[in-house]
Amino acid sequence: MKSTRRLRIAAFAALSVVPLLSFAASGPVFMNGQHMYGQPTTQETPVRVVDLAATDRINVAYGESVVFRSGTQQFSWTFNGLDRRSFDVSQIAPAGFTSKPIVVYVGRNPLYRR
Repeated sequence: MKSTRRLRIAAFAALSVVPLLSFAASGPVFMNGQHMYGQPTTQETPVRVVDLAATDRINVAYGESVVFRSGTQQFSWTFNGLDRRSFDVSQIAPAGFTSKPIVVYVGRNPLYRR
């Protein structure tokens, strides 16, 4: 009887923790699932290419689409999440994309007056 109760408690605890773990692993996202710093984009959309081997900080305008390159790897991102923020590119890059810290500074959204 006690072992059945312990098993139920353990199962309930495990099922309660799983959603929290998935939320923590997803990175900085809003409640609707959108990433706080923007979204991935297609390779055709970006207007700017940044080689991460040649820099340690990047300034981007709000709404700008950028292709990031590191050796033979690349990914593209549109910065239409939160404006006036800085963060490490590893927060949006695919796993193992770059090993050095590179800071992205997102400019102000021109639609908002602050």
